[in-house]
Amino acid sequence: MESLEELLQKAETAHGHLCAGQILGVRMAMLGLDRLGIADPRGADRKRLVTFVEIDRCATDAIGMVTDAGWASEP
Repeated sequence: MESLEELLQKAETAHGHLCAGQILGVRMAMLGLDRLGIADPRGADRKRLVTFVEIDRCATDAIGMVTDAGWASEP
């Protein structure tokens, strides 16, 4: 997995700005992946992960960017 700095740069680019929510989301996603033993969420481990995020804020964008999880929303 990329370093924190690399992921923060990608999160900033994807989201449009870097803020506390982006930093929190990147760190949360990195911790979750580490605890689950998922080293390559965009490659070999892609099918092993489903994320549930119950907020619609900046952290959500960062979690999706780090985990490469797609979005589904309830009507």
